[in-house]
Amino acid sequence: MKKESEKLIPTRTTRPPGHVERVGIFGGTFDPVHHGHLLLAEAALEQLDLDRILFIPAALSPFKQDRPPGASPEQRLRMLRLATASEPRFEVDDRELHRDGPSFTLETVRSLLGDHPGVRFLLLIGADNLGDLHRWHGIDELSNLVDFGVLDRNGDPAVNSCGFPVVKRQINLSSTEIRERLARGLSVRFMVPAPVYEMIMSEHPYPDLSNGHA
Repeated sequence: MKKESEKLIPTRTTRPPGHVERVGIFGGTFDPVHHGHLLLAEAALEQLDLDRILFIPAALSPFKQDRPPGASPEQRLRMLRLATASEPRFEVDDRELHRDGPSFTLETVRSLLGDHPGVRFLLLIGADNLGDLHRWHGIDELSNLVDFGVLDRNGDPAVNSCGFPVVKRQINLSSTEIRERLARGLSVRFMVPAPVYEMIMSEHPYPDLSNGHA
């Protein structure tokens, strides 16, 4: 007989022979990862018929080079692994953390395609990134290598004419808000998965954390 905890873990949908695996690429700083990220990933699995989601934490966002992450790469990676451990369709890939300089998506996609031939990758981007998509490094080549999917968490009207499949999931939560609450000594207990909360409370990865008040 299975243990109760084992019954709670969903299994992957059985695919027919010859099925081409569809994998969503979910990149970001994840500083820290929170329930909103996980809800968006789950919605992408359901709405875009994906087999799994690959979370890829960036070492340094090309558009945020003047605002490096608050937590270290090792801490952000560990928080992501803690947050996704119970969902077999969620995986964490740390390749961008091992590259110097800004984390260009094109380099990541080239590397993924080399490691996983035959997989169809779909790059998940936030609706707030649509306006800057033309500025992305090597966007023409990137558009030829992967499909795009848009994560719309705020009902952004711009997605209606973007031409990409859209994942709609209303979410009012951000890593910025979590860091700001920590700096003010406010609770973030129900904003992040329990193992992530425990790590934040024990290791204090954010320098302005008011100890003992969150």
